[in-house]
Amino acid sequence: MAHYLRRDLRIGILNEIILPFQIQLEKVREKCKNDEGIYWDSIYADDVEHIVGTAFIVFQNYINSSISDLYPSLKKLYEIYLSDKNIGHSNTTRIELIISIANYYKHRDLPDEIHKNTSKPFNDLGIEYKEFFSKKNNKHYNKIGSESPVFTGLSILSEEWDLNELIIIVSKWRENLWIEKEKNDNLK
Repeated sequence: MAHYLRRDLRIGILNEIILPFQIQLEKVREKCKNDEGIYWDSIYADDVEHIVGTAFIVFQNYINSSISDLYPSLKKLYEIYLSDKNIGHSNTTRIELIISIANYYKHRDLPDEIHKNTSKPFNDLGIEYKEFFSKKNNKHYNKIGSESPVFTGLSILSEEWDLNELIIIVSKWRENLWIEKEKNDNLK
């Protein structure tokens, strides 16, 4: 008999939550296209960073809840982030990048250094996230607006900035988690 959480009951609400973000993202992209992009940096980038950053937090919640469905007592969730396809020839999975972008967005305004599990995928993929004002003293701001790693990461995951592509990534990842768990359970 299948586990009661085997069926992905979260995917419907994920689709409903992401839809308005995608609609807003498309509206802003159309405005920028009509304006030939001249207002991207000065007007739109900051607002769109909030839209996209919040969407990444929603994806992070879906990912972490999916892990908890399968492994309710697991403490080191990041170990499961590795069970996805790597991005190109990097050592970073798509799930790791989604989690890193969500964490970056949540903590980017804090004065502390970005956590190593957040910065590691950025460094691996060559995603700039620091804006130095004193390299000598390693003093920096975390990049925001048009230079934000939120946009760089989104571009890596979806060239067209289509959040629906990320829904496909996370839902297939979740399905593969279940398949692997069932396969391992059957070997016992």
